[in-house]
Amino acid sequence: MLIRRVSISAFLIAVCLVAASCNRTTDAETAAPFVAAGGEAQIRNALAQDDPALAAFGVVRFNDLPDISNVAAVRLFGIGGGDQAMNGLRVYLGFVSAHDERGFLLGDFYDYRVITASPGRIDLEIDEDVMDDAGQISQLTRRVIVSWTELEQEPSPNPEFPTTVTITPAQ
Repeated sequence: MLIRRVSISAFLIAVCLVAASCNRTTDAETAAPFVAAGGEAQIRNALAQDDPALAAFGVVRFNDLPDISNVAAVRLFGIGGGDQAMNGLRVYLGFVSAHDERGFLLGDFYDYRVITASPGRIDLEIDEDVMDDAGQISQLTRRVIVSWTELEQEPSPNPEFPTTVTITPAQ
């Protein structure tokens, strides 16, 4: 079964590559002219291996959810690279202010969709791979409510973030 899937995938990729090369236009028809240098060049070195910016390279899904928190920006993001056989998208909920952030791991899923969002609550539809007792993998779609409670507080660059989030199964 796996060999058949791989063979079909390889065939489809080959067809796409051939089709793309057959319809190719000449470089002169599509290439924009390069801009001319206008000053002294600056050299940039590679980031250090412990640079926190490197974590952003794994983000493959991102949802900025405006107006659902009085104290912070609320973001959902998925980092690819989990288990390649099942799921593989680690989904996080993040609260971000000008000076601080807090994150919560929601789970390891195949995919997710935001159904709706309001202050203190996000309704998600989640696709995930599940394995039965016989070792067969199937995909399940379910809905959950992600909720949190914010403390009443004045606007501040250093707000009190929620300390927990709750994930409740939904219909």
